[in-house]
Amino acid sequence: MSRGVRQQDTATQNGSRFFWVGTVLRHRQVSARYARVLLEGPELPTKIAAGQFVLLRAQEDPCLPRAFSILSTSVYGIELFVKSEGRVRKKLSHSPFDTVFEVRGPYGTPYASKINLNRPYILVGGGSGGAPLMHFQQQYPELVAGTAYGFRTPDAQELLPEVPILVESEDGKSAALHAEEIWQPGQGILACGPEPMLRLLAQRYRGQPDVYVSLEARIGCGIGTCLGCSIPTTLGPQRICREGPLFSLDELPWLT
Repeated sequence: MSRGVRQQDTATQNGSRFFWVGTVLRHRQVSARYARVLLEGPELPTKIAAGQFVLLRAQEDPCLPRAFSILSTSVYGIELFVKSEGRVRKKLSHSPFDTVFEVRGPYGTPYASKINLNRPYILVGGGSGGAPLMHFQQQYPELVAGTAYGFRTPDAQELLPEVPILVESEDGKSAALHAEEIWQPGQGILACGPEPMLRLLAQRYRGQPDVYVSLEARIGCGIGTCLGCSIPTTLGPQRICREGPLFSLDELPWLT
């Protein structure tokens, strides 16, 4: 067992881990605004479907945990791509290696269980919102017709050398604008990022088939009990942590 990692109770809740698993910060790359982080632990779930997320906190930290999408998984652990701001994210970005964090999950509905698997997709990501889409691209490369990963500043290129990204300050275009250039009728869209970006996509593609947006929220319990992440949809109230985070644009008439 890695140094500092505690054994935990093995109770589960609806098939997902509802107990905290100790992990250690094993590797990290940091740029001006982002961090790419590898967490490792003997009980850490590594078979996580694209679109699912984990709740994470520093060990013994009294603050509420934060929800993080997965960039990739491997036998080495789980990899995150996060902004370097906020209490938990700063700890991920600046704590020494072998610092112990606690994780529970995975939670959320996998993207692949909600989308039409018979259609190719353009992936549109803004900032760290691109992480779950990159995870989807790794797991379902045959469904990806093109990508538009946008960042405001170029520092993300240092951490994602394997990913073609757009830098607004250099390329003069956003992820939403590039998506408009490469999208073709018959293709679907999967998008994740800041709400203004999602609203632009909603204005442009509402009415097109198979357009999905992955929503972000401050997650409480992660299993749908607290109802803190509920949103209105055409199907009634839905929970981002449970029925989401991915929703069809047709379900969200308020996103304009």
